Amino acid sequence: MSQSNRPGVRNIAKVTCVGGGVIGAGWAAHFMRAGLDVAVYDQAAERESYLRESLANAMPALTELGMAPGATPSRVFFTTDFEEALAGTDFIQESGPENIDTKISLLSKIDAHTPPDVVIASSSSGFLSSKLRSGATKHPERILVGHPFNPPYLIPLVEIAGGDAARRAADHASAFYRSTGCEVVELDREIHGYIGNRIQYAVLREVLYLMSQGVADLESIDRAIAAGPAIRWAVMGLSSILFLGKSDPSLWGKFVESLGREMDRGYIAPASFQPDQALLQKYAEQVAKGIGVNGQAELIALRNAGVVGIRSELQRVRTRLAGSEHELG
Repeated sequence: MSQSNRPGVRNIAKVTCVGGGVIGAGWAAHFMRAGLDVAVYDQAAERESYLRESLANAMPALTELGMAPGATPSRVFFTTDFEEALAGTDFIQESGPENIDTKISLLSKIDAHTPPDVVIASSSSGFLSSKLRSGATKHPERILVGHPFNPPYLIPLVEIAGGDAARRAADHASAFYRSTGCEVVELDREIHGYIGNRIQYAVLREVLYLMSQGVADLESIDRAIAAGPAIRWAVMGLSSILFLGKSDPSLWGKFVESLGREMDRGYIAPASFQPDQALLQKYAEQVAKGIGVNGQAELIALRNAGVVGIRSELQRVRTRLAGSEHELG
């Protein structure tokens, strides 16, 4: 059942993206591809040219992923008028600066200017929704976290973290995001950083440790990730992959015990390791002078083509497997 046909769910035809930066522009591209009208608000007028450039750069990937009927960049409207952006909207995606005070103020202002059945989702990368809605006095229960991965038009994951106070809004947001092609994960309780970023930071911590120990240069570490575990992670999660580590499922428990022993032997950075500012600065410099020496254009082209190719092929594989199961049934 589509989100527009679910009882009690507002029919969503127009989305407002508050904030026209990297994430806001990426969301605009995603919602546009889904065939929606999109208003993008930013107080900086120069953001409009950035938005148009971002949409143009995203179009090859959007086209290959498949555009909904009627989807076109002409349905994306930019304005510096806050009330104009919110007028007649059915869903709001806030993507302002990642500053807690700024977000609390902005979300409170949005809450004061929109009907109570409009869900307000924040693209925050780590703040608790209970904190984000703390300044809202009208209908704070419809404010939650809808955290994407960059860029939202390419990476389908959206993490919804609403806490107990926003269960109904979370249900509505989940249905809506799924209707636009997102893969939705709902957190059972609030935690800083949610799921994806916490795992990502854990990997970054290990990268910094390997770097600090002189194990390999950053380009080699990146290749070890991309050509190894990341390929499997594109298909299934870590626990699913590890479950296949033994040919006999009855040995799974003992296999997990062995994983624990390997961690005890030093297969991960010691708990005492904390990257200091000097190491972080060294990391930033080496990435800029190595991986990023030629700027971002080539990396963006590789990322876009690679992600689109992986998503398209995975969909073909899933469709083929589903067809095989149907035939067997």
